[in-house]
Amino acid sequence: MRRVLAALVAAGATLVVPAVPAHATAPHDVTRQVTARSYVEHAETIGRSTRGRAIRAYYRGDADAPHVLVLLGQMHGDEKAGPATARWVRDHVRPKAGTGIWVIPTMNPDGNARNTRVNARGVDLNRNWPTSGWRHTQRGSRTWGGPRAASEPETRAMLAFLQRVRPDYVASIHQPLHGIGRGGRDVRWERRLSRNLHLPRRFFGVGNPSGTVSPTLTGWYDARPARDGVATTIEYGARTSRRYRTVVAGRGIARAARVLP
Repeated sequence: MRRVLAALVAAGATLVVPAVPAHATAPHDVTRQVTARSYVEHAETIGRSTRGRAIRAYYRGDADAPHVLVLLGQMHGDEKAGPATARWVRDHVRPKAGTGIWVIPTMNPDGNARNTRVNARGVDLNRNWPTSGWRHTQRGSRTWGGPRAASEPETRAMLAFLQRVRPDYVASIHQPLHGIGRGGRDVRWERRLSRNLHLPRRFFGVGNPSGTVSPTLTGWYDARPARDGVATTIEYGARTSRRYRTVVAGRGIARAARVLP
């Protein structure tokens, strides 16, 4: 995608409707050059939910940025603060030169609409990732991982998106455990997040068997080669102020990822 954006800018386009993937909706996939020749804003549908709702991704930054952050606002539909952070970043953060941000307000639009942790089929999307730690659990529980790994269209959409974009940092926002996931893959990144968001570094276990990789987004992404970057879980507290979930968290995450000064 970075090469596609660069090609659009090189062509001098001011408003371009790019080639549409099979799962996208053409009228809503728009790339726009804003001011500087290398800066673009892009929006696309990266997939659809079980009930057919669009999963939207928004890019802001250099067309060929070598350093990219993906900010995922919501995976569990009853955790509402993260989408507010994502929308604020989408609307107010302009990345510095050489960097870019992809913002996905929610990857669970059905759960968001229904105010449920799980998707429309009752699957906890953060237990549905294809890792060695995925296992059969009881259907109907809050943490049911689905009938098989990556069974859900929402998970598959995010898998394909992250494999395509290969960001340096993935920030996945949750509630209400109040902490920054302690993964150890990039401790300095975790510490910057902890300082900027006023959250302690903590280990968040999901009960996967010893010696296996957690069946979560962060477990799956961090099992990839180190050159593909690092994914970190951010757990807000149960309650956040409007300023915290917008300005404080939005700037804090962007600065921790080094896409803002």
